[in-house]
Amino acid sequence: MFKFGFSSDNEGNIKSEENIFHTNDIKWDESTEIEPNKDRELVKEIIESTQVNTIMSYNVEIKYLSSNEVLKILQNKQSLDDLSTLKAEHNHSDLLPAVYEGGLKIWECTFDLLNYINDNQLNFEHKNVLDLGCGAGIIGILSLLKGSTCYFQDYNSDVIRYITIPNVLLNAKDSLNRCKFFCGDWQSFSYLLETDLSKDESKFDYIFTSETIYNIENYAKLHHVFEKLLKKNGAMYPF
Repeated sequence: MFKFGFSSDNEGNIKSEENIFHTNDIKWDESTEIEPNKDRELVKEIIESTQVNTIMSYNVEIKYLSSNEVLKILQNKQSLDDLSTLKAEHNHSDLLPAVYEGGLKIWECTFDLLNYINDNQLNFEHKNVLDLGCGAGIIGILSLLKGSTCYFQDYNSDVIRYITIPNVLLNAKDSLNRCKFFCGDWQSFSYLLETDLSKDESKFDYIFTSETIYNIENYAKLHHVFEKLLKKNGAMYPF
C-alpha cells in the first residue's frame, strides 16, 4: 500500500510546510494556465503530420500521437530550439529535474492505471478529474470521453502545448469546454487553484497520477495537492 509518511501524531518531527517545499536550491517553474487555442497553426501541423497510435480501454479507443515524431517537427522549428523537451532529447535523458520531467514518455504505470480503471468500472459522468503529471493525457482523455470535466497538468508547458492538447483535440475536440490545461510546479499549481476550488463541491472527485513520485523532494508538494484539491469523499490514484 502506498504511504506518504505524514502523521498528525508526530507533528514535532515534521518540518513546516514552507521548509518542506524548500529543501533544495532548484528553481521550479511557476504554474500557469495554458489556453488550448494557442499555437493553433503549429498544433494543426503536428496533428496532420504525426503518426497516430491507439489504445483500447473501457470499450473506448484512445488516440495519441507519436512523441518521437512530434519532437522531429519541433526540432525543425528554429524559433523553438530552447524548449525543455529538446534539451532533454539532446541529453538523451528521460528526466532533467526542474527542466524536463518526463512528459513525452508514456510510462508503464499509465497502462496499469488504465487497466485498474477498466477493471473497477470507475464512473466519470459529471465528475471533476485531475490528470496530474498528465504527459500525453491518456487518463484524462478517457475520463473526458466518459463524461467528466478534466484538468490536465504537466510540469513542462511544451508537453502540454504540443503533446497533451493535440491528443485531446484528436479524441475530444468538442469537449474543450470541459478542459483546462496547466503547466509548472505542483506547489504553485495547488496554490493557483485553491481560491477557485475553495468549496468542496468544486474540488476533484478523482486525482490520477502515475510514476510521478520518483523524487522525494516533491512528496510534500504532491501531498499538498491531494490535501487541498481533493473532495472530502474523493479518491486519489497514485500509481
